Amino acid sequence: MRPWFLLFLFSIGAGGFFALLVALARTPGVSSLLPEGLFYHWLIGHVDLALIIGFLSFLVAQWHRVFGDVDFKRLHLFAYAGASLIFLSALLGLGTPVHNNYVPTLDHTLFFAGVVLFGVGYLLSALSFLKASLPSLISEDPLKAVLSVSVLLSLIFGLSLLLSFMKTPRVEETYLYFERLYWLPGHVHQFVNATLLIYSWSFLSRVSGKDVPRIVPKLSLFLLPFPVIYLIVQIFTEDTIAEEVKALTTLGYAVGIGVPTLVSAVVFLVRSAFRGGFFSNSLGISVVIYIMGASMGYLIAGSDLRIPAHYHGVIASILISLMVLTYYHLRELGFVDEFPKLVRIQPYLYGVGMILFVMGLFWSGYFGAPRKTPGTGYIESMEVYAFMLLMGLGSILSVVGGIIFVGYVLYSIIKSHEYGSPQKAQP
Repeated sequence: MRPWFLLFLFSIGAGGFFALLVALARTPGVSSLLPEGLFYHWLIGHVDLALIIGFLSFLVAQWHRVFGDVDFKRLHLFAYAGASLIFLSALLGLGTPVHNNYVPTLDHTLFFAGVVLFGVGYLLSALSFLKASLPSLISEDPLKAVLSVSVLLSLIFGLSLLLSFMKTPRVEETYLYFERLYWLPGHVHQFVNATLLIYSWSFLSRVSGKDVPRIVPKLSLFLLPFPVIYLIVQIFTEDTIAEEVKALTTLGYAVGIGVPTLVSAVVFLVRSAFRGGFFSNSLGISVVIYIMGASMGYLIAGSDLRIPAHYHGVIASILISLMVLTYYHLRELGFVDEFPKLVRIQPYLYGVGMILFVMGLFWSGYFGAPRKTPGTGYIESMEVYAFMLLMGLGSILSVVGGIIFVGYVLYSIIKSHEYGSPQKAQP
């Protein structure tokens, strides 16, 4: 478990580093000190490392923790090499940035090599856990049951990527090629993320002293049908971004992911969340933000700030649960023995910040604020102005919360190596 968990921490840290560079590149008086033309490289590095490699590395770490080690114990080396190449590609500004959906790309050999190497480590890990996961689909242990679904979805993800690579014709327009290449595999990946979210809620429920509701593992099984349908569609369709395919993937979001995750969220909110204690309250914050963000997805109309409000809410809910589980694993793996007060308030700070941020985005969009428009020239009403200020306040709180998380994790790891690890805590 440890190597994949540390890769998760490296990826989240590297993604945060690129996020800082992106912020500095837009800051008057500072942007002129940075190399020109690297803004979009850093933005892609942030997304790919923090939200793709980081999440998937955490998932593999959980496979090792719950199912036990397997015969292939060095697969993390492929993943480390791949993540490092992606980091270097973004840092050095290699290739042309392509802002396609799901896996934003740097059109350069070193970046592609990084993607392939990480993919080999991740997908071979999923294959190595297949034997353990199949009988666990109906396990009495809810953590095993949910993770078993994630193993199957990861293999479907890999097959989808392979099929897409074989069938997608190379066209002159680079964006169109990568949009087609990653459209259906990218949607399968979102189902993998959904299992990670349900698993993290189940874990937090258990460590807060509450049994995982019996319905939750059964709900996770409903995440399987749509990815299988996507795989079948890939075999027979020539254009993976045709309107009928997009209609199918929209339905997959609304029903295939939305129903099992929202029902799970409500169940955890009623049965396990906000029952007192660090883990239970953190679970509640994650669930509330998810319900807010996912519900906004059903209210999107047009292309305005309601769209980023939706996906920022969903991503923030996953991040909060993974942050709190990171604290648990730092203690479990012997990096720390107790959590200081600053750590115990960090999820509240980050969570409240993201709630304000998401609400500000959503209502600004409702009153007409457009997406992907820098500056403030589009503000034509007091409503938009007020909600953009709310978004700004939320940004400050969430950034402070993120800094506390990254700082504490780095401090804990460095301190444990300098002074020796405390006694390893029991899981």
